[in-house]
This record gives sequence, C-alpha cells and structure tokens, in this order.
Amino acid sequence: MIPSIGFTLTLITPLVLIAPGIVRPALAEPVAVDVECRWSHEAWEPCRFEADAVGSRWNLAFNDHRIQFEHDGTGLMRMRINERSSWNSVQASWSEEGALCWGEVCARGDLPMD
Repeated sequence: MIPSIGFTLTLITPLVLIAPGIVRPALAEPVAVDVECRWSHEAWEPCRFEADAVGSRWNLAFNDHRIQFEHDGTGLMRMRINERSSWNSVQASWSEEGALCWGEVCARGDLPMD
C-alpha cells in the first residue's frame, strides 16, 4: 500500500520545521552566560551576557552598568549605557586578542550570538 500525500506531509512537516536554520522559534528561551568584559582598554573583569532574543537584543552587565544592544537583522546595531542614555549606532568588530567589540565595549568568552 502506498501512503497518501497527506500522510507523508504529516510525517515530513515536523522535521522541516525543526531543521536548524529553516525556521527559528518565535519565542527563544532567554540566555545568560558569564564572560569577561572591558570598557575601552581597561582591565578585563567578570560580566554577565544576557539575551532575550539571541542575536537581536542582549545586555552586558558589569562595573555597575547595564549596556543594552539591539540588532535589527540588517547589519545595524545600536547600544546604550543604562536605561537613561540615548541609543548610539555601533559596529561590531573583533579585537586582535579575539574579543568581540561594539565601539568601546568588548566581551570575550562563550558568547551565544546566533
């Protein structure tokens, strides 16, 4: 007996929807990891990377500051220090020592950015 097309699609559809990179869940679980951060060329210090939607909104918490980041998916990123400051455009770059930097703020460690 040959299965119907409806039966076949019922079996295949869940596999397609969970295949990596094809469809991402609408509500990703929050992520939090301990990394090291620094401001400008100051000494590295422990900080906390927290993300609501990995790759689009994240925070670095260190040195009595909470630095917020947003990425809109088009390559544009913005950053603000604490909630009272204004948003500033930043460009991500890699430092010579392998840290990910956004303007004057750098982080190194296991950053779950995607």
